[in-house]
Amino acid sequence: MNKDINEKIIDEAVKKYKNGEIKSMADVENYLDGLLQPLMQKLLDAELENHLEYSKYEHSKNKKDNTRNGYCKEKNVQTKYGKIKVKTPRDRNGSFEPVLIEKGQTKLPDFEEKCISLYAKGMSTRDIEKILRELYGVKISKDQVTTLINAVNEEVYKWKNRPLEPIYTFVYADCLYVYIKDDLVSEKKAVYVILGVNKDGYKDVLGIWIDKSESASFWTGVFEDLKQRGVQDILYVTSDGIAGFKGSLEKAFPKTNSQRCVVHLARNIYKLCPKKQASKIMQGFKKIYTSSSLEAAEVALESFKNDFPNQTKIIKKVEKFMQYLEPLFELPAEIRKAIYTSNAIESVNSALRKVTNGKGAFPSEESLYKVLFLRVRELKEKWKRPIMNFKTIRIQLIQIFGDRYTKYIDM
Repeated sequence: MNKDINEKIIDEAVKKYKNGEIKSMADVENYLDGLLQPLMQKLLDAELENHLEYSKYEHSKNKKDNTRNGYCKEKNVQTKYGKIKVKTPRDRNGSFEPVLIEKGQTKLPDFEEKCISLYAKGMSTRDIEKILRELYGVKISKDQVTTLINAVNEEVYKWKNRPLEPIYTFVYADCLYVYIKDDLVSEKKAVYVILGVNKDGYKDVLGIWIDKSESASFWTGVFEDLKQRGVQDILYVTSDGIAGFKGSLEKAFPKTNSQRCVVHLARNIYKLCPKKQASKIMQGFKKIYTSSSLEAAEVALESFKNDFPNQTKIIKKVEKFMQYLEPLFELPAEIRKAIYTSNAIESVNSALRKVTNGKGAFPSEESLYKVLFLRVRELKEKWKRPIMNFKTIRIQLIQIFGDRYTKYIDM
């Protein structure tokens, strides 16, 4: 049985993969690029054939009829898969107007997404103009790039005000700081970021807010905004423990369990450590918060005190931090692992910093929102699976919270 063209293309790709010619997504795109060039060239030739109403290997029945007249100069055309080279066929009468790739056209649909993607990575409009010209051979002015980027404004507005889900199992809250111009003066402002894990275990950035500095009062406004956009309940929130944060959370979501990030606690201890003993002290603290039970943690604490009897400030700090660790030992290991650290949002903030650091001061909050929104949109594309162990976590949440959780899920 003869295979159709799609199967042949797939078989060839599999063959190249087995031979080691395809090793990454970039190689897949190059493979598609290699198919696209001859395909587009053949289609252009077919367009001219339809226009002339006779095939390449036939002679015109009437010499007065239009005929082929070679090709225009080869040109680069930018596609979503990369750059291809094509030659537009010509007719003697000059009446042929190709539709697939029009005369003078140097980019195909979806090219605009390339511009926006570069902007999302923190590049200036001038940088984008230069890169497109040097790497892709495509001429696009700074004003054209600006027009494309400005089209994102409406998307940003819709995203900031979009309805949210009624319940989130885990929420991570954190801040980063970015310079923004205010009356020609650059000021470092706080960018509040909330990452949520929904009832089915999928991550999403619930919102981004900007204020002059991080404060408990502004966090209250952030949580109220979540409520206004449809959030009815949050099971666990992990944060770095800013003063007043827990009180702000309780005003909006009184039933939510608040957890201090253990990594931030460890950083506070590390600041007090003598350099020569820092590694051993941090290993000792890790044994405490990774213990299997509260009893084991208390044993590890006593061992810690015996190992570092002269580090009275550190011992007092660790003893104080036990109040934040104790609730963890009441939870199953999978949930404990999901909430003991805010690494999930730290990873998001790290990605956001890549498009803000080294860019100088942003001209306005609006321009910063656009860059951050586009970056978040890129991150969202990667979150196609639930968080680790969520099937087990789901069962545990049902056991712990009962109807408070189950009324939102499909059983």
